[in-house]
Amino acid sequence: MGLQQYQNSNKSNYLRYAFGCLLFLGSCANLPNTSVNKSQIVDDLSEITKNHSEIFQLSDNDRPGSWCWFQDQRVIMDTNNPDKPILITGAVTYGDISSDKRGDVDLYWAEISKDLKNPISKKARITLDDQLQMDDHASPSFLIRPDGRYLVNWSKHGNDKFIRTKISTNPNDPTVWNETILSDAPQGGITYTNPIYLSEGNNGNGQIFNGIRSRGFDSNFIYSNDLGENWVYGGQTLNAKDAWPDHADGGRAYVKYAGDGKSKVHLFATDDHPRVNFNADRSAPGPYLNSIYHAYIENGKLHKTDGTVIDENLYDENASPPTAMTLLLKDSTLINAMAMRRGWITDIKITPDNHPFGVIQFRANDNQKDHRYFYVRHDGKQWHVNFMAYAGDNFGFDREGDYTGLASVGASNPDIVFISTSANPITGKPLISSVSSKQQNEIYMGKTKNYGKTWTWVALTKNSEKDNLRPIVPKWTKDKSAVLWMQGNYPKFYEYDTKIVGQIIHHK
Repeated sequence: MGLQQYQNSNKSNYLRYAFGCLLFLGSCANLPNTSVNKSQIVDDLSEITKNHSEIFQLSDNDRPGSWCWFQDQRVIMDTNNPDKPILITGAVTYGDISSDKRGDVDLYWAEISKDLKNPISKKARITLDDQLQMDDHASPSFLIRPDGRYLVNWSKHGNDKFIRTKISTNPNDPTVWNETILSDAPQGGITYTNPIYLSEGNNGNGQIFNGIRSRGFDSNFIYSNDLGENWVYGGQTLNAKDAWPDHADGGRAYVKYAGDGKSKVHLFATDDHPRVNFNADRSAPGPYLNSIYHAYIENGKLHKTDGTVIDENLYDENASPPTAMTLLLKDSTLINAMAMRRGWITDIKITPDNHPFGVIQFRANDNQKDHRYFYVRHDGKQWHVNFMAYAGDNFGFDREGDYTGLASVGASNPDIVFISTSANPITGKPLISSVSSKQQNEIYMGKTKNYGKTWTWVALTKNSEKDNLRPIVPKWTKDKSAVLWMQGNYPKFYEYDTKIVGQIIHHK
């Protein structure tokens, strides 16, 4: 059975499970779905899709580009003209120390054609920031404002206190942009931007919420009541307590955000960076505690999934720890006699009926060469948390032992997921390319009909010469998906040789 979690603070007698699994914080769950033998892999996209394009390249040949994954939305699809939808994304361009491209923050846009043999009818690149920082944490996030104009945000990797904003001059036109707006609203170093428009915010006049990492190295938020022209500091969203302040990585929950477009912003969060683990009471280093949690923000308050208020006022100087949120999957949960360790978040989106869902990851038995993806989805009453696929090993340098290829879900198609994995999704067997003779990350599309208990998988890439990493799926339509990803070599977040490629999928 799938792991179906829901809030029930009065039923503490349901806190023990087989395999020695202990889930707490008022959640009630059945056993995690550990059986994948009913899942299957098919040989060709045509077996489970209506049609699809060839893989295309969006970035320029002479501009290797990369993105981090704690900025959203990193890709948007403007469907104002459904016959000519516009795809927009951005990346940080790599260049060596002498290159005039080094650290450019670039925007790429493309007009999507109906002709799948030539899926891009036109495209262009715009440099948002010239040589800002050679670091993919400076990658931009996007928003389509209610007036049809585009907003893009970006920041450095905590090296200054400025959030940078550009707004397109004309609605539904990515070719002309106004001057960059610099705002020091956080009054502290800033990393990541997550602009989310809420139509009921600001007393019904509309507001842009923006989740950032800033003061205290924690999750904070800023907001704009004039569609991004000006930003105001709101408060601290979560306070990840630093168990021992001299630890360089401690005291920072990782958070991903998704909004319902009306009044709610949903959060997935960790206790800390996966490199950091504590003892049970967080007083010293230890073997536990990097679990995954959910909460949502509404009307200036932070709530558990069931609506219980965690923080009455997000605008004051006090913030709750991630452990006050609804627990989705606990660090050290045993699945098939293997402890799921060092949780991290790969994606969160909102279903068409306004429920949160996404993908999270864990190491199996703390082995950085064996990660697992879990599909998590709320049905309006309870959480479903199911083992989804083997994610394979980490890539890049060993210090980042939890850098997996990542996964992305589409808000228009909750039953479809795209993953990057260096292992067979069902068996976990390493994917050794016949071209490179190395273990390579490949892109797979998965479909489920039962909240992720079983999957049908198909490879978009096979026997690749280089890795295929960090897929992203923007909201589009129920019968179509566009997936973009990084293809190439990625040793470090400030050293990479990757291009941005993609594919258009028409679903049956």
